[in-house]
This record gives sequence, structure tokens and C-alpha cells, in this order.
Amino acid sequence: MPQKPLKANKKIEKKKEAANRHGKTSVTRKGKFEKPPKKGRSLELFKDDKELSKAINKRNESTAAGIAEQSGGKLKVIKGPPPVMAPKNKQKKAGAKVEEAMEE
Repeated sequence: MPQKPLKANKKIEKKKEAANRHGKTSVTRKGKFEKPPKKGRSLELFKDDKELSKAINKRNESTAAGIAEQSGGKLKVIKGPPPVMAPKNKQKKAGAKVEEAMEE
């Protein structure tokens, strides 16, 4: 049976960028994006789940600190610097906490 000629000269076209980007590349955002639900019951469940997670994390951190102190060391949990997008007054407060922890 005869074959069709090979399509060697045919070029594959790439997708064009979106017109509203104006040459900018996409930005990958870091961190968690948790949006609370808007309905009543599911919002309550979401808040309860957040509080439970906070309590569990606090307990785990205190347990780890206790184990570290028992073995002769010290473990302090300090908060890092605030994100760049935080309001100015929160940046100042968090900056002071970090400096106090570094002095000790």
C-alpha cells in the first residue's frame, strides 16, 4: 500500500501567552491558602478545626521542648519575621520579639 509523504516540513505551533499578561511571567505564591467557608455550620466546623490544630501544635511544641530540656539542652520556639505584606505595626512588634529572643 502506498504511504502518505512524511510531514517533516510541518511546524508545530506553540500556544501564545494570554493577552492580559503583557509579557509578565506567572508568580508562584508560597504558603497555605485556607479560605473559610461562607455558610454558618461549615464555618463553625472550620473554626473548631483551626482551634484544635492550634492546640495540638502547641502541645507538640511544648513536649518537644520538654524532651530537649531533659536531655540537657534548651529549645525555644520563636516566631520568625512577619511577612512583607503585614501591616507596619505588626512588623514592628514581631521584629522586637525576634531581637529579644536573639539577645537571650
